[in-house]
Amino acid sequence: MPWLGIWFEPLAGEGGARSPELLHGLAPPIAYAYPHEFVEEESRRLTRARDPSRVLRDRQVFNVFYSLTHDSTEGGLDQQGCRILQWLFQSFETDSRSAIGARFSEIPVVIHADDAAKAAAMGNAVTLLRFLSASEDQAIAKILIHPWSPFRGSPKLAAAEYERRVLDFLHGEIFYPEDVSMFDVLERQDLRAHRELGACCETQIGFVRPLLEWVDECWPQTEAERADLLAKLRNSLADEARYLRGRRAGARRP
Repeated sequence: MPWLGIWFEPLAGEGGARSPELLHGLAPPIAYAYPHEFVEEESRRLTRARDPSRVLRDRQVFNVFYSLTHDSTEGGLDQQGCRILQWLFQSFETDSRSAIGARFSEIPVVIHADDAAKAAAMGNAVTLLRFLSASEDQAIAKILIHPWSPFRGSPKLAAAEYERRVLDFLHGEIFYPEDVSMFDVLERQDLRAHRELGACCETQIGFVRPLLEWVDECWPQTEAERADLLAKLRNSLADEARYLRGRRAGARRP
């Protein structure tokens, strides 16, 4: 079954390095220039779809993957990929494994940015949200970090490199093995080397920093310690998300 990308890619329709017309091995993607468009459409799709990992388009069924860029070049909050992760955080719940976060965790994610620290910030956030949202027996799709610049060489070469990496990723094993835990993923060199958050990331996914500090300071050594810390992290994230939802609901009241 062919793969179709759902992209947050601000320059996709402007001849950028990942513009759909430059692709050959992947189906033309569904591309969103702004996070709010991505969030609105995916909220509807994930809520309604029987199988969130597939989509029907032009009478053909496709496997789905997400392709997210950080994009802080515009300086505006409406063109930062971290806002998509903030949406997942705001909808986080521990008592509903059919919620958006749980369904999102079943779909492979490609994260790309020229700055490795920004790519890692998003990768760390996706990892936390993905494992903490999933049910105990739920398959969790893998994450590919692809830090690169569209300005090295021509847009055609940059698009070809992106497509090659993505296809290699998708044609492999897209789900983590059952014995791989959140802590195994957070120990990846490309994630552990960049635990800090830049100012733009702090405004959108600031919830990541204290959780990562907690994990690194209390790194579990046994299965029992892993299970205990995972439960505490899940409850902490749920409490913070619930508090934020309450504040926002209060602010909307007349």
